[in-house]
Amino acid sequence: MPKKRTDEEILQELEEKIEKMKAKKQQVEARKKEKERKERTRRLIQVGAIFEKYFEIQSEEEAEKIAKALQSYVGKNKDKILHHDVVVTQKKKTMQEAASTKE
Repeated sequence: MPKKRTDEEILQELEEKIEKMKAKKQQVEARKKEKERKERTRRLIQVGAIFEKYFEIQSEEEAEKIAKALQSYVGKNKDKILHHDVVVTQKKKTMQEAASTKE
C-alpha cells in the first residue's frame, strides 16, 4: 500500500513545480526577446543597406542629414509613395506579360 503523503509534502511538491515553471517561463521569455532582438538587428541592417545603396551614403552624418530632409515629405506622403510603387510594379508586370504574349 502506497504511503500517504502529508499536506506539507504536497505543498513542497507544488512549490517545486511552481519554481520549475517559473524558470521555464523565464527561458521562453528570454528566447522570445533574443529572437525579437535578432529580427530587429537584421531589419536595421537591411534598411541601412538600402538607404546606403540608393543615396550613396558615406557616413552616419550624411545619412542623418538626408533622413531629416526626407522625414517631412515621407511622413506626409508615405501612403502615396508605397501605393505608387505597387502601381508601377503592376504596370511593369502587365507590360511584360503583354510583350511575352506578342512573341
